[in-house]
Amino acid sequence: MEKDEYWFWLGNIPGVGSRTALRLVKAFGGDICALFEADEKAVDACHIVNKTQLQSIIYSRNRGRIQRDYEQMDLKGIQCISIENPLYPNTLKYLYDPPVVLYIMGSLPEPDEWMIALIGARQCSSYGRQVSRMLARGMAAAGLTVVSGMARGSDSAAHWGALQEGGRTFAVLGCGADICYPRENIDLYTEISRNGGIISELPPGTRPEAYQFPRRNRIIAALSRGIVVTEAKQKSGTLITVEHGLNLGKEIFAVPGRIDDTLSEGCNQLIKAGAKLVMQPSDILDEFGILAREYKKNNITLDNSEKVVYASICLVPRSADEIAAMTGMEVQEVIHSLISMELKGIIHRVGKNQYVLNI
Repeated sequence: MEKDEYWFWLGNIPGVGSRTALRLVKAFGGDICALFEADEKAVDACHIVNKTQLQSIIYSRNRGRIQRDYEQMDLKGIQCISIENPLYPNTLKYLYDPPVVLYIMGSLPEPDEWMIALIGARQCSSYGRQVSRMLARGMAAAGLTVVSGMARGSDSAAHWGALQEGGRTFAVLGCGADICYPRENIDLYTEISRNGGIISELPPGTRPEAYQFPRRNRIIAALSRGIVVTEAKQKSGTLITVEHGLNLGKEIFAVPGRIDDTLSEGCNQLIKAGAKLVMQPSDILDEFGILAREYKKNNITLDNSEKVVYASICLVPRSADEIAAMTGMEVQEVIHSLISMELKGIIHRVGKNQYVLNI
């Protein structure tokens, strides 16, 4: 077998976690091949694994099956990058339990690539989705790479925002790299693999299970220079990523929200605890000394009524009645302007006849 196949074997042993696996390699002088060839007594003498794990190691040493699985993975276009590979991100090595191997669809981040984690609630509001997309576009316009988890809601909006600006983005999955989850993100999954990469520490074919997602969050935190939270409940999986980030010394940013909004409780608490408040991309970029650039805007002409209505629309959904009350215009005139601007693609409708900026 090739050396990469030995690492592939080590990363696939049922019941043997990454920290235990790496301790075993170290016990054999860092020689993965020696660990594979060692007899049962030699492995047991390391006093690292229990009896069940020992039997799992011995049973897993099937060269034919390992080579077949490795070939199948290769045919799917998945790379297997071991922790000793020069392409393996150095920042992951600072984790308490770094992945033994990474499975990649697309590419890996460059060693000097600046990455920002943009994360938030799965069941996010329209406001949270718009803010995630806006911040991601700002990061991409400044040359930064967005990393997130490709979950529904805020994560997906962040990936799309980076892609919309022609930037790079990476998704860290809580399932195999060959599985698109959620399934409706198949177009996003494809675009990310072409303009960045899909990353997982789980073997190909691994189905998404709830307990796997909190563990993948440590990888998102480790890859990033800073973590931006757009929306989060007070008890949220999003905050697990923040906790990992704090342990790794990462900068933490949060978008403020209404004090009566449960989706903003987590963000407001983070700001109260010292996270940096974010209202626009420059709030993040300034912290790293990076010059913000305006992202591209369509050159669209508005008439006078449309200009007044447009000035009253933001990322918080507003109805025609609310806009009429704010501007003093007739409701029918407001509706006419809203329909016109929606056709021009600068606003869009959410909920029951409410509108937000299309950014």
